[in-house]
Amino acid sequence: MIKEKKYELRNMLIGFGVIFLYLIASALPYDFLSFFGINYNNLNLITKQIYLILYEAGLTLIIVYIFRKDFIPNFKDFIKNTIKYFKKYIKYWFLMLGLMILSNSIITMFTTTMTSQNQQSVVETLVQAPIYTIIITVFLAPILEELVFRLSFRKIFTHTNFLFIFFSGLFFGGMHVLGSLENLIDLLFIIPYSIPGFMFAYLYSKTKNICVPILLHFVHNAIMMILQIFLIFLT
Repeated sequence: MIKEKKYELRNMLIGFGVIFLYLIASALPYDFLSFFGINYNNLNLITKQIYLILYEAGLTLIIVYIFRKDFIPNFKDFIKNTIKYFKKYIKYWFLMLGLMILSNSIITMFTTTMTSQNQQSVVETLVQAPIYTIIITVFLAPILEELVFRLSFRKIFTHTNFLFIFFSGLFFGGMHVLGSLENLIDLLFIIPYSIPGFMFAYLYSKTKNICVPILLHFVHNAIMMILQIFLIFLT
């Protein structure tokens, strides 16, 4: 019993530690260069993009290493059963998408805001730096965010799926909205942004394999990015 309590406490500390690391690292990408005497603002656009990609890739690798005992077995299982996982759980993506569209539609019925500030920022960045945006959003974000918002929260809420799913999804939604919040109306968009978080957390609790929500997160971001690029070309 004592060993079990110590193991649970260790997992909780690791979970909180990774979340703290993510929050601090996400707030300091530009200040990090100053330790080496480099002014981020003096870099040209391409160098800035390369640096930010390497920065996020480095953070992702650090967190993968911290969670290696969970991630490596999950990854091996996922490689063997990718098709099975995809066929079995892709239906949840359609459900998630439908709920997101519904919640967005309800929000726009009662406000004059069509999209969140976060979405507008993504579109602007996509127009200015398409390759950078695709790499960050489609390839790196699904891995990093699932490790932080799902695996870390699972370490904290070990025995309760409800609290795990609720806080994992809500924190995920909040991080996508609060970081670019410009008015109180934008807070409403926590709902559609939390829906994927709830769904990914549910799938992780159901499959016990972090690579499953990573896969669906990748699918979601890739499809949304393709649609956004299509809309940009149309306009």
